[in-house]
Amino acid sequence: MQLQQWAEQAASQQDWSTALQLIELAAWQEPDNPQILCRWGDWLAAAGQPEEAIAAYQAVLEFQPGCPQSIAAWAAVLNEQGQFAEAIALLDQASEQTADLWHQRAVALQSLGDWPQALTSCDSALQLDPTAAESQFLRSKLRLGLGDWSQGSPEYESRLLVFSELRDRLPSFGCPLWQGEDLTNKTLLIWGEQGYGDQIQFVRYLSVLHDRWPETPLLLLVSEPLVDLFRQLAIANLQVATQFTFETESAYDFHLPLLSLPERLGATADVIPLAQGYLPRSLQSEIRLQANPRQLQVGFVWQAGETSDRRYQWRQASKSVPLEQFLQLRLQVNHCQFWSLQVGPARQSLLQNWDWADCDLADRMHSFADTAAVLNQMDLLITVDTAIAHLAGALEIPTWLLLPKFADWRWSLTGSETPWYQSMRLYRQAIAGDWRSVFEQLQQDLNSRPY
Repeated sequence: MQLQQWAEQAASQQDWSTALQLIELAAWQEPDNPQILCRWGDWLAAAGQPEEAIAAYQAVLEFQPGCPQSIAAWAAVLNEQGQFAEAIALLDQASEQTADLWHQRAVALQSLGDWPQALTSCDSALQLDPTAAESQFLRSKLRLGLGDWSQGSPEYESRLLVFSELRDRLPSFGCPLWQGEDLTNKTLLIWGEQGYGDQIQFVRYLSVLHDRWPETPLLLLVSEPLVDLFRQLAIANLQVATQFTFETESAYDFHLPLLSLPERLGATADVIPLAQGYLPRSLQSEIRLQANPRQLQVGFVWQAGETSDRRYQWRQASKSVPLEQFLQLRLQVNHCQFWSLQVGPARQSLLQNWDWADCDLADRMHSFADTAAVLNQMDLLITVDTAIAHLAGALEIPTWLLLPKFADWRWSLTGSETPWYQSMRLYRQAIAGDWRSVFEQLQQDLNSRPY
């Protein structure tokens, strides 16, 4: 027992190497203790060793066939690897149903595109454990994706419990969360959260807030790459800064994470504000491209951002397109001049193609304001689901968004249009993982596009 306690302490500090060594010793001492074996599996999964984790869960089931705890943990590993049908088959073997089992079933069903059944599984999980924040968060996204904002939007607040970076930040502001009170003679601090794309997508709701209280000072706190871009917003009484570097030290009465604005403002799915664009096209910049005026200027991005959160790594990876698809597309259309707007490590694969190196623009884009200046010189952006898609939509740049078969909640499950951005067209996979038919359609549409 002492070894397990030491192992727990090491795991709490994310010292997986020490935790695994200690729990292995504990397992040698008590080889028939399923709790130790299950813990061992949990930490192997956390340390990025899924196959070893599954072996530990299998060992538990030898002692306790149908053990719900082990099956739920094993199913979570399968879900993280994109093996959703296998996860559902495994979940059917449990000797009894628990909230964790229902949650993992919901995750698998959501990822297979069966959102109504996923919603039912979330309901079952929350009937057994009404405090299960991850199930609340998943249910909120399913409801929002299905158009039920009346229930989905309030429940989306559960993300503040799911993500530690949000939960831990809440007390740091020293004032209450804004719950929708009258802001007359008050100052509100709104702080950015989650990814860059989320912040670009939801910053539009500042205009709704300003229209309701035009005299209220608004302080917007965002990551450094977004500051110059958001300073271009046409909203009076708005200050934008990173950390607490406002021009003057300002007191504020309330604070609110940015993605809570729709809920506080009573937003619905029926009317998405400023779908026609809400960032100016006339950003001042010295960036100028050597563009051929007789060709269509097409920007492209093939890889989505990465995440360290195991729960979302498969989903992020499913968004990305092999670069070769764009290389072939370039050969098949003659009237387009292609420009790579890919940033991050993925661009190295482009630079290895010597005849493409001159179209790489990553070195010119040091902030989202720079990226906006580049986008303003494009006739079209073709991109996977990542932050630049939201930036192009906010700028009203024609955008073709490439989506996996089962996309994020904000794009729903079907359709080629989105209420979020009027200038955006959605291209969806017909078969999960297959981008070939998507690019065949892209080629046809590009060849028929005037220039």
